[in-house]
Amino acid sequence: MKKIIILLLVIVALKTEAQSSVFSVVDSLLLKGNYQKALILLENTQPQTFAVLEKTANIYQTVGNENKALKYLNKALEIENSEAAKVKLAQLYLAIGLTSKAIETYEVLIAQDTSNLLVANSLGKLYLSQNQSKRAEKLFRFLQNKDPENPNYPYQIGECLDKQNKFHEMGQSYLNAYKLDTLHLKSIFELAKFFKTLRFQDSTTLFINKGLQIDSNNINFNQLKANDLYFSKDFKNTLTYLKKLDSLNYVSVSTYEMAGMCYYNLQDFDLAEKYFKKAIRLDPSDYNIYYRLASLYYDKKDYKLAKFYLIQSIGTAKPDIDRQYFLMGIMLKEEQNFKEAIENFEKSYQNNYKNYKALFELAVTSDTYYEDKKIALKRFQQYVSRFKGNDEKMTIYADGRIQEIKKQYFLEGEIVD
Repeated sequence: MKKIIILLLVIVALKTEAQSSVFSVVDSLLLKGNYQKALILLENTQPQTFAVLEKTANIYQTVGNENKALKYLNKALEIENSEAAKVKLAQLYLAIGLTSKAIETYEVLIAQDTSNLLVANSLGKLYLSQNQSKRAEKLFRFLQNKDPENPNYPYQIGECLDKQNKFHEMGQSYLNAYKLDTLHLKSIFELAKFFKTLRFQDSTTLFINKGLQIDSNNINFNQLKANDLYFSKDFKNTLTYLKKLDSLNYVSVSTYEMAGMCYYNLQDFDLAEKYFKKAIRLDPSDYNIYYRLASLYYDKKDYKLAKFYLIQSIGTAKPDIDRQYFLMGIMLKEEQNFKEAIENFEKSYQNNYKNYKALFELAVTSDTYYEDKKIALKRFQQYVSRFKGNDEKMTIYADGRIQEIKKQYFLEGEIVD
């Protein structure tokens, strides 16, 4: 009996040593970017242990093949019930777009271990993203009780209250976060917007300036400062912040239009014309800017051009039907009728070039439907170029997919711009 036990232990030791050797070779291949060779080596390794399957899943996730990563991670979990692997599983579900599966996985994890604050935080953010704001609020209040010195929790509670239209409670929650950390930039930004809505000018300016002191290159605070100065009719200083935004490579129709209006009010018609035309190049459907150009040429007594731009303004003033196409696209997408969903998102965006959600959904649905990822890449790049300041989460996702698609083509031997 002792001999059998010793023999088994020797076999286990040999297998462990063999797998360690395999992992060393795999790691050296990964350092050189030889992902396919590493995957072939792992898939041919016997036995297919938890460690081998998890390593395989990690590589597939690295190269952007989330479905294969999911397959191997599920196989690994059949062998070993690992909490860390289940967290990765939830993250994979989220990357693929299976949000409900990600939520279910996190819910199981938090039910098994309420002390895992990272899982609870991830679940709270997911609830919030799915408009389950009351469930999210409950979870963030639980987290706040566990860690009362963390400013992120009252900030997230403020986000939940915002979704519930509890305006004043929302503001108080952002203030609570700020009191815990006077450098908490997200709370400062929300407080600047909160006091602006209340029309408390001194408090608005105070928090805008506070944000700029912490991060002078922050696009959001520079935008707020430009707006604050513009509506105070301080056109010269408004231009200072608009030039700052331009130096940060932030390009938008609204900033060009505002610059045009500043120069217009300062009677510098040549520069006003220059910026209005920059805005038109970004959005050829903006009838307001055509009207501003018409007014400018009228003041310059160039009636021929004034009439031309008035006709352009009238011709581009389309009926507001982008919302209808957008909603139809959402419904068709939920029915997995991706082709018609794409057609409706395209129509929505064509009817309103300011509808950033339509362009984002057009990119995401194209990514799902077309095998040729260059189609989606073009749309994601268009979104980031035009609307990166509109929605932080959408921009992060779009930036991520741009990098993943480029990486995928690079691994296939093609460089795409």
